Amino acid sequence: MHCKLAALTTLVLSSSVLAYGWGGPEPFRLERLDGRSFTLTEESFLHRASFQSMPVVKMHDSWAEDGWYGTAGSTRSREFFVQSHLQKRVQFDVPMFVGVRFRRDEDLDGRFDRTLFGSGYTNADGSVELGIWGDVRGGKDEIDLQLEAFWQPTDRQWWRLTLVSPDAMYNSKTYDSSFYQQKPLTVHLAAGSTFSAGQQLYGFTNVNRQMEYHQPDLAQQWTDKQYSAGLGWLYPVSSSWQLGLQTQGLYGLRQQWQGDALAFELLRQFSDTSLELQSRGAQAVDYWGGLRYLTLRERDQTMAAGQALLEHRNEWTLYAGMAWHWRPWIRLKPALMLSYADIQGARPDDEDPLDFSGILAKLVPVVELHLHQQSGAMIRINPTIELHNLSFGGGNVQVHIPF
Repeated sequence: MHCKLAALTTLVLSSSVLAYGWGGPEPFRLERLDGRSFTLTEESFLHRASFQSMPVVKMHDSWAEDGWYGTAGSTRSREFFVQSHLQKRVQFDVPMFVGVRFRRDEDLDGRFDRTLFGSGYTNADGSVELGIWGDVRGGKDEIDLQLEAFWQPTDRQWWRLTLVSPDAMYNSKTYDSSFYQQKPLTVHLAAGSTFSAGQQLYGFTNVNRQMEYHQPDLAQQWTDKQYSAGLGWLYPVSSSWQLGLQTQGLYGLRQQWQGDALAFELLRQFSDTSLELQSRGAQAVDYWGGLRYLTLRERDQTMAAGQALLEHRNEWTLYAGMAWHWRPWIRLKPALMLSYADIQGARPDDEDPLDFSGILAKLVPVVELHLHQQSGAMIRINPTIELHNLSFGGGNVQVHIPF
C-alpha cells in the first residue's frame, strides 16, 4: 500500500488478545446485547496469549495494510479462537483506489465478522488518503458506514482517523417497530511515531458514544457506551536490547430497562499491560522476556442485593522465548509462559460457577516458515503444551502474508 508506512510499521496481527482498538475500530453491533455465546474459562486468556506472535510489544497498524494476517487454533474441545484480517486494495492511474477488507475476530461480547468495501482518494506518494467504506449486507438495516482519513506527514509518523456509523439506515429500513432513539457512533484514532534515537511511540483511542435502542413490542429499552485506549512505547537501552511497554484499558456500561424499571446493568472494566525486554538488530539468535498483567471486572448492579459478580479476573504472566535461525527459511521460536490466575465468576445460566486460584503454564514451540523473502510472507505452526496438567494445550496456525 504505502511503502514508507510498510517500512515504519511492523506488519503483524494485533499483539494483544481480545484487544480493543489495536485491530482497528470496534464499533457497536446490535448482537452485543445478547452477550457472549462462549464461556471464558480459567485458561482462556492464556490460550489466546500463546496463539499470538511474540515478542508481544511492537508498533503496528496492520489492520489497514494489504495482506492476510491471522490465527486459528483450538481453545476447547468444541471451540476455535480465530483472528483473521484480510485486505486488498487496487490503485488506479488516477488518484483513486478501491478495496475490500475482511475481519473475523472476537471481543468480550462475542464473535463477529466485518466485510468492508471501500473507495477513495489517495495522493501520488500515498501520504494522504481519504476513503469511504461500507459493511454492506442483505438487510439494509444492518449496513455500517465507515469514513477514514490517513495522514503521513513524514516517513516517521502516521495518523489514522476513522468514523463509523453502525446500522446507519436502521430506523428507516428495519422490519419491526424497534428503533434507535440515539444512534450509535464510533470514533477511532490511531497514531505512531519513530524518533531519531530509535524510540517508538504509538497508540489508539476508541469511543463508542452512548446509544439508546428501543423495542416497543417487548417494552424494553437499552443503552450502551464503551471507551477504550492503548499506548505503546519502545525504547532502545543499548545497541542490542530494547525495552517495550504496551498497555490498554476499557470501560463499558450497558443497561436494559423493562418499562420504567432497570432490569439489567453490566459494568465492565478491562486492562492489559505488558512490560518486555527484547533483543534488537540482526542476530543469529533473538531473545525476549516480559511480564503481563491482565484484569477483567464484570458486575451486574441490579441483581440480588446491590451487586452480583459476573467475572472477576486477575492474571500475572511471566514469559520468555528465543528465535533461532535454524535454516535460511526456518526459524525455531520456543517460548515458556508461566501464569498465576485468580478468577471468580458466576452468571445466571452457569451450572458450574468459575472459581480458580492457581498456577497455569504453557510451552509454546513455534516453527516459523519464511515463504517469501521479498514480501516477508510466513506461516507459524504452534502445537502448545500445557505444563500444569501435562497435556496438549491446543495447536494453532498463524499466517502473515503481505500482498
